[in-house]
Amino acid sequence: MKVVLLGAGGMGEIALKDLVSGGVKQIVIADYDKGKAESLAKAHKAEGIEISAEFVDANDHASLTKVVQGASVVASAIGPFSKYGVKVLKAALEARVDFVDICDDPQPTIDELNLHDEAKQVDITAIIGMGNNPGVGNLCAKYGAGKLDEVEEIEFIWVHPAISRVGGAGTLHAIGAFSGDVPSYQQGRWVDVPAGSDKEVIDFPEPAGRVEVFHSGHPEPLTIPRYISVKNVSCKGGIVPVWAGQEFVRMISYGLGSAEPIKVKGVSVVPREFTVSLLESLLHRMGKDMIGGQQLTKVSRVIVKGKKNGKATSYTYDRIGNDWEAGTALSIGAQMLASGGITKKGVFAPEGCVEPQVFFEELKKRGLRISEKMIIEHYL
Repeated sequence: MKVVLLGAGGMGEIALKDLVSGGVKQIVIADYDKGKAESLAKAHKAEGIEISAEFVDANDHASLTKVVQGASVVASAIGPFSKYGVKVLKAALEARVDFVDICDDPQPTIDELNLHDEAKQVDITAIIGMGNNPGVGNLCAKYGAGKLDEVEEIEFIWVHPAISRVGGAGTLHAIGAFSGDVPSYQQGRWVDVPAGSDKEVIDFPEPAGRVEVFHSGHPEPLTIPRYISVKNVSCKGGIVPVWAGQEFVRMISYGLGSAEPIKVKGVSVVPREFTVSLLESLLHRMGKDMIGGQQLTKVSRVIVKGKKNGKATSYTYDRIGNDWEAGTALSIGAQMLASGGITKKGVFAPEGCVEPQVFFEELKKRGLRISEKMIIEHYL
């Protein structure tokens, strides 16, 4: 089994650790910064496992195709996916190699799904958005929907620390998620809603506590209705601590998420790039996953509502803790593909081709557990 892992950043390293723990015999880490890839290979070397590093230029189709050629599966953690998602998938198609990524942007998700027929023609399986959100959450939705006779609504909620180890690509994603209009699925049709709108205050378990969440740009409302019969699908996100989330949304409303250059004392500056640099500097000053000495925790929730035996019923699935990383799910997806555990051909979101219970068993092996709560509405 040979896995080509694209991207030597934070998520790439987490995926690498899991691939090594899973006993994958041959792993190639490819990155534009070959020295960084070599450092990861050296840091995670293990007996009986061959880990090597390669240079790859994700802007060069020939470079991408060459590095993924001959792999059992290619796992991509190269972001932002708005720039690289389709490019990497097309290279995998040309090389005829199974593929998995953690694409978490709406438009690239549609663009990748549009390559479904091409993937079928070359007899490969591509799973996109196989991270935590999207990814594990989609499989929670599929699992809950399977318990209902009729599904009416699925809500996705994510909460992330204001400062984390994701890096610049993650910050760019967050800016995009709270900018402009974002997709939602209402009354059986796709609509655009303003990012940062329709605020809800939700009580999560400690240490997250009460968090404000808003409509955010994520792929779940675009993919879920393709595989599950449902009337409404929404995705809301928030940032902890609450004051940091409020300030972040305010910054975006001021135009600091814009990609259009402005002049500052005669120098052309892209507001979005300034914002990313500012937040990265805060990371170094305040410490990873900490603000003001407060430990910040990720929380993800999926609520599936509908009817069962004629009664209104809902299932709520919670994932709490900073161990819930997209890189882990990426690795599990890659190993399932490489071992032949997924047989459908084409391009799919996770809920389109992955069996939730099989995937959840893999999570349990890693000490990751999802809580489930069922509520049935009783009539007196």
